[in-house]
Amino acid sequence: MTYEQILTETRGRVGLLTLNQPDKLNAMSNVMNRELRRAISAWNADDAVGAIVITGAGRGFCSGADIGRFEDVVRGDAAETSAYPSETEWVDLVRASKPIICAINGAAVGLGITFTLPCDLRVAAEGARISFRFVRIGLTPEMASTHYLTNMVGMGNALELMLTGKFVLADEAERMGLVNHVYPAESLVDEAVKLAQEIAANPAWHLERVKRLVHENYMERDVGWVLRREREIFGQAQRSDAHKEALIAFREKREPNFHG
Repeated sequence: MTYEQILTETRGRVGLLTLNQPDKLNAMSNVMNRELRRAISAWNADDAVGAIVITGAGRGFCSGADIGRFEDVVRGDAAETSAYPSETEWVDLVRASKPIICAINGAAVGLGITFTLPCDLRVAAEGARISFRFVRIGLTPEMASTHYLTNMVGMGNALELMLTGKFVLADEAERMGLVNHVYPAESLVDEAVKLAQEIAANPAWHLERVKRLVHENYMERDVGWVLRREREIFGQAQRSDAHKEALIAFREKREPNFHG
């Protein structure tokens, strides 16, 4: 499949997707938005791919929504009332997707950081700059970011980031819990793919159920309900071929092979 504004390749069981509008710091256009979702959907249907990495071409990760989309809305030329089409579709897609790691190689601003929050992990290059810029341009946060960011970094940090719109560097983002790891720029993608390979080596059914349990349970106050959900899935996992393979591999003193 060919695309206009993204690049795709596979490395082992990892799908690597690169936002490819470097002259615009990979600003998110409608075309890129559609292609991003199309590529992820294709990999979700491909048993040979177990995890996905998203990064950006050039010196930026994603500078936010393409400014033309904002101008269309202000002029009344856009069919949508928002410069961010398909927000619900994106969040739903990511929540149900194979694990996704965002490798933030440079500036991630506005939509360029909020679209990563429903994803599973974020890693960043040393010196990468992140900003929830909305108030600085007369807008408010979107993409369920007021939910996800608050749960990742705490209310105080979330409010500081969103009320100031200031830039923070990768190491501060790591300290807050916004990104999981910081790597040298030259090794960022390789490290992200390595982490994704470690995830993708695990059984696909189990990865999907882990994601579902976390998304269902992390805001659940009824611990009894959480236990019931976990117990049901645990029982199914005990009867799975993957669990049988893990037990055999343990007895044979080898690593389990979940993908034949």
